[in-house]
Amino acid sequence: MYITLSNYRTWGIALLAASCVLSQPASATAAPSILAMPAPKNLAALLTGGTLPRLSEDPQVRAALFDFFGYARGSYTEDDELVLEQAFEAISDRRDATRTVLPDGRQLLASMNDRNQGRERGAMLLDKRGEIIAFGLVNGHCHLEGQPLAKVCNADPSTVLTVFHRKGMLVGEAAPLLAWARQLPPMLALIASDKEVGADGQKIASVEYVLAQPPLPGWNRAQLPPAFPSALLPLLLEKSAVMTSAGAGVFSYPLTLRGKKQSNVLDQAEGRPPRDLEVAMRSYASFESVVERYRQLAKGARFQRNERTAYIDGELGQGSYRVYIRNAGNDGVMIDVALWQRKLATGQ
Repeated sequence: MYITLSNYRTWGIALLAASCVLSQPASATAAPSILAMPAPKNLAALLTGGTLPRLSEDPQVRAALFDFFGYARGSYTEDDELVLEQAFEAISDRRDATRTVLPDGRQLLASMNDRNQGRERGAMLLDKRGEIIAFGLVNGHCHLEGQPLAKVCNADPSTVLTVFHRKGMLVGEAAPLLAWARQLPPMLALIASDKEVGADGQKIASVEYVLAQPPLPGWNRAQLPPAFPSALLPLLLEKSAVMTSAGAGVFSYPLTLRGKKQSNVLDQAEGRPPRDLEVAMRSYASFESVVERYRQLAKGARFQRNERTAYIDGELGQGSYRVYIRNAGNDGVMIDVALWQRKLATGQ
């Protein structure tokens, strides 16, 4: 069933009368006491020597970087994605990570994305207590362009070092990150030393400084299906990121999928009509806190759960909704919000 703009508006108006079941407006859906991830204030345990773990999968590193970046977005190694995700990918080398002790007692923990020989790599600059002062990301300022849309990044001679930093950091304090970035990984160093192709090898052509802003929200209205009813916004946690969205069976986001048909075999397999709206999100809060948050938002809804998943089914005005929450471990908590313009029959 395809929904016209007028139908969306009619549905939205009808839902406003029922929206009292959603206890808070969208701007308040991320109460810090409920959704804040318990993040260590430092990585002191990684400063004492010994073999470093794979940084992108270490729980302490992931939590500390979440505390540092939050849900801020940007276009560095990917187009308009969570900076946190881009940082994880840049320190995902399976083989090894490096630890450098600086003369002043600070340390540098670094790794790279080994799937592209380290063209993209990251390093955390830590103070003596193990707190993150800054994160250096070697990247190509990637963005989408063309038809069909495709990711395009700066050529190797125009690589950028982006230094994300906490408020108050002086530019000179980031000097170790500049020195680290210019030390090319083995394969890139080999290319740079070649007489014939060396000019096309990677170079840090520019350095930029970006203030880390963890309080920023992780999504915006442009990522939602057109005319998404305002009455339904409280079902979308502010402190989360939109992965995909679709309306009337057609993707709205990401841009590379916009306009393409969405197939949802789950509805068909379980005997439900096709969903009219869907937003799939990711949160880095704990599974328990996300489940509890939705229980508070949707009072009176039908609820069932186990150790790794939870379902919340409810009705709003003339429509029905389902929230499916799944604990995906290191990948965070996946949240699927599905909406139907009609009321679903019991058991669907």
